[in-house]
Amino acid sequence: MKVFKRFVIICIFISFLGLPKISLGNSYYVAEEKSKKEKTKEKFKKKEKKEGVKMEEMVVTATRTEENKNLLPQVVNEIFKKDIDLTTGDDLTDILKKNSSIDVIQYPGGYSGTISIRGVRSDYWGTIKHCLILIDGRPIGATHLAPINKDIIKKIEIIKGPSSALYGSDAMGGVVNIITKKSTGKIKPTILLGAGSFDSWTSGLSLGGNLTQKIDFDLNSDVHFQNGNMVMGNGEKRPNTSFKKYNNIGRIGLNLGNWRIDVKGNWYAGRDIEFPDDIDRDIQQKKRDVDQYGGDFTIKGPLGHNNEIKVTSYYSQEENDYRYEFKGTNPYRGFWNLYTWRGVQFQDIYHLHFHTLTFGCEYQKITEKGKAWNSDGSRKGPWRPDNEREIKSVFVEGIFKFYKNRIIATLGSRYDRIELTTKNTPYKTGFIPGSETFDTLNPSCGLKVFVTPEFSFHSTIGTAFVTPKPEEVAGIWVSPWGSVTKGNPDLDPENSVTWDAGISYINKKLGLDGDLTYFHTKIFDKIEKVKVAESLYSYENAEDAKIEGLEGNFSFDVGKIVQINKSLRFFLNFTRLFKAKENLSTGHQDIRNVAHLNLNGGIEYGDKYFNGRLTARYVGKRKDTDWTVRGAPEVENPSFTVFDLTLNFHPFKYGELNLQLQNIFDKYYWETKGYPLPGRSFLVKYILTF
Repeated sequence: MKVFKRFVIICIFISFLGLPKISLGNSYYVAEEKSKKEKTKEKFKKKEKKEGVKMEEMVVTATRTEENKNLLPQVVNEIFKKDIDLTTGDDLTDILKKNSSIDVIQYPGGYSGTISIRGVRSDYWGTIKHCLILIDGRPIGATHLAPINKDIIKKIEIIKGPSSALYGSDAMGGVVNIITKKSTGKIKPTILLGAGSFDSWTSGLSLGGNLTQKIDFDLNSDVHFQNGNMVMGNGEKRPNTSFKKYNNIGRIGLNLGNWRIDVKGNWYAGRDIEFPDDIDRDIQQKKRDVDQYGGDFTIKGPLGHNNEIKVTSYYSQEENDYRYEFKGTNPYRGFWNLYTWRGVQFQDIYHLHFHTLTFGCEYQKITEKGKAWNSDGSRKGPWRPDNEREIKSVFVEGIFKFYKNRIIATLGSRYDRIELTTKNTPYKTGFIPGSETFDTLNPSCGLKVFVTPEFSFHSTIGTAFVTPKPEEVAGIWVSPWGSVTKGNPDLDPENSVTWDAGISYINKKLGLDGDLTYFHTKIFDKIEKVKVAESLYSYENAEDAKIEGLEGNFSFDVGKIVQINKSLRFFLNFTRLFKAKENLSTGHQDIRNVAHLNLNGGIEYGDKYFNGRLTARYVGKRKDTDWTVRGAPEVENPSFTVFDLTLNFHPFKYGELNLQLQNIFDKYYWETKGYPLPGRSFLVKYILTF
């Protein structure tokens, strides 16, 4: 705690000091007069702008500061607004799985899922994941992906590989950062109306631009109803798959010259979201109402001539209310839970010649409360005790450029101190709360070398961790059938070491863009529930896992070669796992819900009046657990290929017609065992922009 406080004081002191002079070998920066090298840097920036370096080439997630993607050693996938518009499906899970070679856990209807990057499987339930989801650089503040309205997304950045050196826990497989739009200029209202299969319809309204020269804003509202049950690829209806979703977000920004303030708020409401049971069991149905809301306040700007600060405070809350219906019984309220996230981020960016140094600190507090009921309406204790996770951290990240950007190196580290607490929970009998604290340090480094302006090598190595769940380290409770589970205060967080190496080739004149990367991950201290004695259970760091594979991204735009004002682009991205095994106390097994080959490819065309995309997504065989059978045996999910088609017509100045055909060959498939997804379906939308 003392180290954390001292670091914060030093950060604030140095920031307000402004560093008027920094020694750097034989050269230095002077606040009153720019050096020759600073002027050279400005000329270089002007030259880049003149040559047409586009803003979409800049990414922020890999280093927490804006940097040219092509100069970074990390593997970064970008999903732009046009990619989102050309992707079938209304859910963010669909956008991610169809534009980047990742695995997902996804259920039918209005239930969204979680993702797996590079074979590191993520958990569906709770606030602790193995792949981190951010929105504008701060935690998403939700346990699933449904609360994100895709119409407010400007771009999505996916960092593949460990990112705990910048973002702390949950970033073992990688990070997804959803960057929202900030409209400026003339106010432009947009109206959206759509209808599709399964008696579904959607509508939306967005408005954004400048209210005054200094004030800009965005307002977005979206409604999506599926009133009927979906039809699977085998032609059969899947009962209990209807839902209603409301999504709203607002932002207002104040431009004060070099400084900027943004305030954003969102509210998502899911109503009567039906969730069927495993199709092989089909004895229990659930309905869920969800309310998720939150917001953030960000201020950023320069202090002195060579550094800038950014401060973000945020709050999010998710409330879930579940209703059960077992066959032969009346519906009843099953359980309720409430998650809250609150935190503050501070970072300071220094520009030292061509190099950049970012350091900062972060505070985050996550709480969980739960209630449960019996079928007769009486209260009982929830399965998980009420708990709390408090995180204090400091981090530093450096980007160093040499020989006119021919060699780029990154070096960073983050220290986290985490306190896990379980609390007294009403109706949870035989429970003794507790609290435990641990700390962890996670470094990372990377290197990129340009052999030619188009051809480069890159490599990174880094560690990552995932914190234990509070009930796994603190507390004792008795189950309804008499067994005792005791938290292990000596439990360590799961941690990993990952290294990767790859080659990249980018030639804009030829329309070529490609990357091929090998990665290797070793996960230590995986947490497993173990039997200590008769009717006594606890948790141990008994498992480990090994993952290695090859991933690639390739794109070729024929229109660039023939130099026409049209685009004809072929694209492919894939992840091929050579090994994805975990070592349990019962022996080795394949990591669940992870395919050994995940591939997306397709063709995209665009001109002044029309653009469209045909895609194919192949997911190979993957192991799963069959929870409908006594003993929960291992099963193998079959491979599948799903084709999608999106067509956009915009012959008019203010209108656009969007047609989505999903699963056009009516494939019967599932991402998660027992939960088939929709067969062939369509959605037609008309978008009117004034």
